[in-house]
Amino acid sequence: MKSIINLNIYLMLNFSEEINQMTKRALVEYQNSVLKKRDNQDRLSAIGNIYFIFSDGVLKYIGQRQAKGIRTRLDQHLFGKSYSVDINNKQNGTISKWDKVNHELNIGKEINFKTILIEPDSLRTTIELELISLLKPDWNIQGK
Repeated sequence: MKSIINLNIYLMLNFSEEINQMTKRALVEYQNSVLKKRDNQDRLSAIGNIYFIFSDGVLKYIGQRQAKGIRTRLDQHLFGKSYSVDINNKQNGTISKWDKVNHELNIGKEINFKTILIEPDSLRTTIELELISLLKPDWNIQGK
């Protein structure tokens, strides 16, 4: 029994170390990625599953989405495209940051974004939460 407990502790510590290493690599990728414009061309070129929204160069929000849906999610945040609703027209899913983005635009701020790709995709939420904890963007509530 003692050897099973020791093995479980070893596996947990090893997993924690792997997450720390992935988070460090994600930070480097984030720092090295190009700041993209809030326009259709840059939105269409977005590749990744974690995204970062900036106002006048200041990081405001970190989010995640499966890579195949990142453009749709950026549409919701950056252009106010509708989010998903159920049959009763009630929002079902994560609320976009469009209201905050629109406010920033209305007071003359420039909105930009970055994306990075975390693989395997199944760990994107974990790495997103680690990045939120480290970078503490204003618009994120979860993970601080």
